[in-house]
Parts: sequence; C-alpha cells; structure tokens
Amino acid sequence: MADISYLEAWQMWLQGKPTIGNDMLGVPMLWWGRAGKILTFVAGAVVLIDLVGPEKLSRYGDRLVRLMTAQPVLRPVGAGFAAGTIASLLIIGVTEPMGNSQARAWLAVAGGGTAAFLVFIIGFALQHPNFASVARWVSVGLLLIGFHFDLLAS
Repeated sequence: MADISYLEAWQMWLQGKPTIGNDMLGVPMLWWGRAGKILTFVAGAVVLIDLVGPEKLSRYGDRLVRLMTAQPVLRPVGAGFAAGTIASLLIIGVTEPMGNSQARAWLAVAGGGTAAFLVFIIGFALQHPNFASVARWVSVGLLLIGFHFDLLAS
C-alpha cells in the first residue's frame, strides 16, 4: 500500500484509477470512505429536528438540564455513566478478536464518562433558541465533507 497525499488521491480519482488499496495520511482509503458515509448519516439525522420541531427539542432540553442539575446530581450522571460503560463493554466484547486488552479496557472507562458528559452537554444545547438553525448549517457542512470523502474513496 502506497501512502498518497490528498492531491495525489484526487489526481488518481480524476484519472479513473481506484484509490482503494492506498493510504492517505497513514489511514487506508477504505476508512476514509467509511468515515464519509458516517458523516453523511449524521448530517441526515438532522432531519429529526424538522420532524420533531425545534420547540419540542427545546422543551426536552429544559427537562434534561433540570434532571441533570436536580438534587442529587449523582443519580442521572450515574445512569449516564452506567449506560456508557455498558455500551463500552459491549464494544469490548465485539472487538475481542482484535486483542490489545489494555486499550479496550480504557475504552470502557472513557466511554462511561463521555456518555454522562454528552447527556449534560446535549441538554444545554437543546435549550439554546438557535440550536435548530446551527444544527442545520453544521449538517450541511458534515454532508459536504462526508460526501467528499465517500466520493474520494470510491
């Protein structure tokens, strides 16, 4: 596998040569394409904002923040940490054949803390009156970037 630059990847694509089988910035082109598909999916998920409506999302954000800041705080944070840890343990179980158990153990710890933190941040973001507008613009950017890498890896 050759390590090609960004411009070399586009030159290959424009010449009709497959980029799959090469690395760009040390990452296989297959993974650049997969990352592009994931970003495109996340961008499409913003359609939920239009389906649910920004007002309902804002009310949900209010409830989520009240839950996270209520006494005692440990209950919702603990629930988020537990959910993240369970999800991380499932990931570890699925990645068992990969080996490297120390890295997978750190994934479980980091996943639990990250899940609790994200629940808190999402609550504050949903409360913001411009959340829907900002999310739409971010989704346009994600769609363009995702499509770009998916196309480049094709």
